Amino acid sequence: MQDKARHRHRSRFLLLHALLHGVVAAWAVAGFAMLHGGLSSADVLLTLLAVGVSHYLIDLAKVTLMAPMKPAASFLLDQGLHLLVMVLLWLAIVPQVSVLLEALWQRVDGWRVGLAALGYGLIYMPMGLLIGQLLASWTPQMPPNAKADNDSLLRAGKQIGYLERTLILSFVLLGHIPAIGFLLAAKSIFRFGDLRQSDDKMRTEYVMLGTLFSFTLTIMLGLLITWLW
Repeated sequence: MQDKARHRHRSRFLLLHALLHGVVAAWAVAGFAMLHGGLSSADVLLTLLAVGVSHYLIDLAKVTLMAPMKPAASFLLDQGLHLLVMVLLWLAIVPQVSVLLEALWQRVDGWRVGLAALGYGLIYMPMGLLIGQLLASWTPQMPPNAKADNDSLLRAGKQIGYLERTLILSFVLLGHIPAIGFLLAAKSIFRFGDLRQSDDKMRTEYVMLGTLFSFTLTIMLGLLITWLW
């Protein structure tokens, strides 16, 4: 990675890395063609070029254009682009892909998938903003020192909220409602254990409100989705 960042498009390791991925992908396609047929030498060559060139460009972008991004965001974007290339390549070389996609769609209930996708989209930023508005009247009551203590973990708290709502909605959609109780109990142990000082008590009540809003809204959304199913 250091060589890629230092030499960028002139990095030998980047070129070898991209070439290796292209060769491995082409070898896999060639092996599939030998066993099952339906693919030509042109498909193997297309795989070699598409995977090799795209891998080179994506990894080059990772050390240049994506460098200012956070590591997690850079990693997800990098892997997402690689996955997109593989999907597009699959669509290009697999024979009768439209028939396969139609058969797959028939096995999947598009309405249910769409509702679930909408639900997962709502529990992140939209629901986070709603919870922030619901807590707005209590925010000024937080002691200044409690606010300062929380500043360094604001981003962590947001990610915790995203993860907990993801788990809750998944539990509801899968019908595992009792698991939500265990999740709430586990969070209570870590977040609401120390009530010895008045500031801690006020902060704990504030966090408890946010948690209950998060749990309640997500459960209601999950129940609504299952009812519409």
